[in-house]
Amino acid sequence: MAERYLGGLPAIFDDRITVTLPPVTEDQTQVPVTVDARGIGSVEELIVIADLNPFPLTLRLAGTGAQPFAAFRMKIEQGTPIRAAARQDGRWYIGGRTLDAAGGGCSVPPVVEKRVDWKRLGALQGRIWREADALRLRLRTTHPMDNGMIANVPVFIIETLAISDVAGRRLADLTLSEAIADNPTLTLLLEDGATEALLVSMRNTAGNDFRAKVPVPPIEAQARERL
Repeated sequence: MAERYLGGLPAIFDDRITVTLPPVTEDQTQVPVTVDARGIGSVEELIVIADLNPFPLTLRLAGTGAQPFAAFRMKIEQGTPIRAAARQDGRWYIGGRTLDAAGGGCSVPPVVEKRVDWKRLGALQGRIWREADALRLRLRTTHPMDNGMIANVPVFIIETLAISDVAGRRLADLTLSEAIADNPTLTLLLEDGATEALLVSMRNTAGNDFRAKVPVPPIEAQARERL
């Protein structure tokens, strides 16, 4: 994994890089994962690797306007170590945990026929909350995320997702893999700048582009909500 994904840079294990997993894996097609590298400060890049998955490099996050944090759901083929690696000043800092799972989430056809709402393909729901030092953005997108491992179902996934402010400044760039769960749900922490909305753009493997605007709540509105 180091040779394939870390580009020959030195790497060390660091307890400040945390990976949070469920104690019990109930659904191998929707496993919640949270990775957090904020303990080492700002980084150039954050990647997630599931060693024994068919698609080990699960997610890549970069961008000067994004904190090194991501929460998402993924498919798991079998129990595997899941690692987060953060690149800072020419070195990778790595943390991880082992997920105990029965498996089959990538290659076993679903018991119930999967139905795709093609009319809503790429439809995005999002909401933003103000944290102490960031905007917490939660997104959910309608997309099947077919990984090509089920007979007669080709690869059809969202490959890239970008977040900008209304002035056009890019805050975050994500690269998603076939391991991301259907109807991707993502949570990110972004810079709290002077902007009334964040712009989300996505592209899938068929070359379809999807765009949406998520309003940023005014400080006063957020304070009233807490009350």
